Amino acid sequence: MDQQQSSVRLRHAQDISTAESEEKTTNGEFKLEKRGGNGAPDPVKRRLSGSDESAGWMATLTERVDPLTLAVFRFLFGAAMVVHIVRAALTQDVIQANFQDFFPELNFHYYFAMNVWKPPVEITWYIFWACAVSAGLLSVGFLYRLASLSFFLLFTYINLMEKARYNNHYYLYILVSFLFLITDCNRSFSLDHLLACWRGKKTEKTVPKWQLDIFRFQIFVCYFYGSIAKMNYDWVIRGEPCKTWFYRVEPIRQLAEIVVPPEYTPTVIGHFFSAGGLLFDLLIGFMLISKTFRPMGFLMTFGFHLTNHFVFKIGTFPWVMMATNILFIEPETVSKIPILKNFATSANTSTSRDGKKTQTSKLCRPLLALLFCYVTAQCLVPFRHWLYPGDVNWTMEGHQFSWRMMLNAEDVVLRTLIRPQGGAEVVHTGYQINARQMKRMLTDPELILQYAQHLGRGHLQTTGSPASVRLDMWRSLNNRPFQRWVDPSVDLTTVDYWAFHYALLEPRLPDSDIDFSELDRIRAEAKDHGKMATFFMDKPGGVFKTTLQADGPCSNISLLTVSGDVLVQIKKVQTPVPVGTELSLPIGGFHRVRTGGDGPASVWAYLHDCSPGHFHNAMMMVSMDSWELY
Repeated sequence: MDQQQSSVRLRHAQDISTAESEEKTTNGEFKLEKRGGNGAPDPVKRRLSGSDESAGWMATLTERVDPLTLAVFRFLFGAAMVVHIVRAALTQDVIQANFQDFFPELNFHYYFAMNVWKPPVEITWYIFWACAVSAGLLSVGFLYRLASLSFFLLFTYINLMEKARYNNHYYLYILVSFLFLITDCNRSFSLDHLLACWRGKKTEKTVPKWQLDIFRFQIFVCYFYGSIAKMNYDWVIRGEPCKTWFYRVEPIRQLAEIVVPPEYTPTVIGHFFSAGGLLFDLLIGFMLISKTFRPMGFLMTFGFHLTNHFVFKIGTFPWVMMATNILFIEPETVSKIPILKNFATSANTSTSRDGKKTQTSKLCRPLLALLFCYVTAQCLVPFRHWLYPGDVNWTMEGHQFSWRMMLNAEDVVLRTLIRPQGGAEVVHTGYQINARQMKRMLTDPELILQYAQHLGRGHLQTTGSPASVRLDMWRSLNNRPFQRWVDPSVDLTTVDYWAFHYALLEPRLPDSDIDFSELDRIRAEAKDHGKMATFFMDKPGGVFKTTLQADGPCSNISLLTVSGDVLVQIKKVQTPVPVGTELSLPIGGFHRVRTGGDGPASVWAYLHDCSPGHFHNAMMMVSMDSWELY
């Protein structure tokens, strides 16, 4: 009996303990979810749990931070833009070369901005100076919102007026100026903030963390997508174009020859800088985000961008990218820098003055939608070249706005042929465009088509009769032989400019018939004999008709077959040229090179005793080498 009573009392005590536990969990702060009659979680509590998760990332985005980091970057960026614009206007003759009323004969445009107004040159000067003033106001943080808007609009307009001025660097500047427009980078280290304090006005002293994160995201995208663009055969396997670019830099070449034998120096240089550039772009974004690797990342960015500055002379871009390092330093660390300490603000707003937790703020829906669209576009647009057939490095379709920077070494030779209706075909020589336009046109199918159709319209206006415009255009990509780039049978005046893809482009020939080591050997041997070698290749059945003018410094030109079947026709005489055989060519006449055989292509070399530019002139073809002679 005593044992039974003891058992009953024990069960009664357990029931009381369980009831008290349920009472605590029901009314206390540890209660997570309420159970229904069937033991299932209450749906209202499930929704609250989901909202807590969304509140987590919202709290991260809206966490208050010291704006000093953004303010310092604003100051540096604005100062760099002042230098950039003043330098372009005064020392690079950008206005005279691109926007004078009498020169050039046309301005190239983007397909989405064909009708951008081209102001008189006097107004263009005012636009440039207004843009420089806006950059200066942005730098010092005076009338910040107006300065951000005016710089964004004016700098964008300047670049829309002439597509030949396109540069990934300028695209980044436009994006950064847009981010200034939607953020509050003037809440510290600015004249706006100083004037507000002097007037006794209450101002917000912190910014939500998303404003810092969106700048970091943009710089990360610039680096990371640049590494993706480098993941191609030429960059990874051949070490091109770094092999071509850096071998020409004498200090680098001399230093490399101390370490490796001279015959291996070009290859070692090419692969060293190719691997280094790819790994830098791939890893540097993650290193800057990581507190552990950030100091090493800073050192790497300084070394990388200073090398680019001294080797390639690419203006303000290296300095702007080095300035972006400040964005990846934690705001509390920036506030401890002695020279900036007086501008720092306490950003700990997680508790109010009475010690209670403040509610998490939220981003308004329009701003959230804008940020989502911006981030999505930056992630997807660089991949749009996948929508076009062929290799983007060859076709250049989808190349722009994709962070495909400094990827290719390319040479192009061009002969423009105009045939009036019912008349004989003539070679067009009066290119009234500037050097930058010519350089861009030679590598951009859209600009090629704009210029060809411009010539067709001009002929119709001056003569009253239509004319066909064809191009004999050859392109050398990353030290390959020149190959046909544009179909010479296509009348470009009949091509639909608004087509999604231009079928006028010829496919790139395979590398299977190119022995790059043999090409290097021929170049070296020609150099020993005081000559230079220019290589061409064409598919079986191809015909290359050209001339060698006698009114230039070229006096000794011969043709050497490198691979395949090559036949040279001079007047009516056809002469086969076997592999390894050299044929002297007459100066002052035409000749045709015909290719045959069963292979994908035949390769031949012109050995000439003059510079590439003079040789291209002798063939009545335009290239950047020939353009720079005048």
